[in-house]
Amino acid sequence: MTTSQRAHTWQDIQDRIRANIQQRVWLPGELIPGEVALAEQFGCARTTVNRALRELASTGIIDRKRKAGTRVALQPIRRVSASIPVIRTQVEAQQLSYSFKLIKYQLVVPPDNIKQLLQIKANCKSLHVHTVHFSDNAPFIYEDRWVNTQTIGDIKKVDLNEISANEWLVQHVPFTKGEFVVEACLAKASVAKALQVDVKTPLLRSTRTTWLEKESVTMVKLHYLPGHQMRFEI
Repeated sequence: MTTSQRAHTWQDIQDRIRANIQQRVWLPGELIPGEVALAEQFGCARTTVNRALRELASTGIIDRKRKAGTRVALQPIRRVSASIPVIRTQVEAQQLSYSFKLIKYQLVVPPDNIKQLLQIKANCKSLHVHTVHFSDNAPFIYEDRWVNTQTIGDIKKVDLNEISANEWLVQHVPFTKGEFVVEACLAKASVAKALQVDVKTPLLRSTRTTWLEKESVTMVKLHYLPGHQMRFEI
């Protein structure tokens, strides 16, 4: 089969639909042709068009509503994607040795703000861990994590002295949505002690909450030493 005869992939159709929007063939707010019409126009299967539209909708370029059709978004949302890294691989990618130390492990009823955030029922215990991650034996990241054990009960069977909660969760637990916040902060006493810096040292802190469908998975705060960078794809 020659290149010109190659069957269209959903990525091809996605690019062509995006081009029509960028070239203002379809204007913001305008209803675009349906899946059947697009399949005929582009010479592909309807399922291929459906996948392309789903992917474009996930980026905010188009709005899809059942029985109402698909429209070009009036104000397209530019969404940022970020993967959840395994801290060990972050360190080892720099040709440095990795280690970690679990400094707190509790199965306790969370405080009200955590119960509300993770929608944990009253009097249900959750796992609370504090971990210091090291790079060449020097503190690298301080981790403060809550895990909803009503959702992820298997983590109670894991020896978190042998594998970090970060690595185990990334390897074993999928998630369907999440929230990610990055902010500057000053080191409190417990964080400063763990990272071996002075109290009120400027740090970078990320707060991440993840969900598996309607059930919360985890909320984690990661404290990074000055100089740490985060990269995202737009």
